[in-house]
Amino acid sequence: MLLTRMLCDGCGRKPTLAEWFKGEFTSAGYSEWRHPAIIFKEVGYPMTQDTLGRSERMFLALFGKEMPDDMNYLCPECQSRVEVELPALASADTGPMYSSRQRFVG
Repeated sequence: MLLTRMLCDGCGRKPTLAEWFKGEFTSAGYSEWRHPAIIFKEVGYPMTQDTLGRSERMFLALFGKEMPDDMNYLCPECQSRVEVELPALASADTGPMYSSRQRFVG
């Protein structure tokens, strides 16, 4: 039974048994699972209202699906993928920074 409802926003997987046990029964929690905006910011492409259009395109290019309105977590594998692939994707992106969709990015 999963006490904390978690799915990776990138690949859709649930935590493994070891990740679940650590997350639910230790003080470390789900420390390896982080919000997508944190990873994007660490790589140098923060998700803000001003850069939402680019962020949506980068998420789509990385994971093959639209960026969810209510983002939660990326698993460690998807975080690694962002770290490796995002700089090249973002440097090749020529679209507008803004988005026509209204959403809040924390």
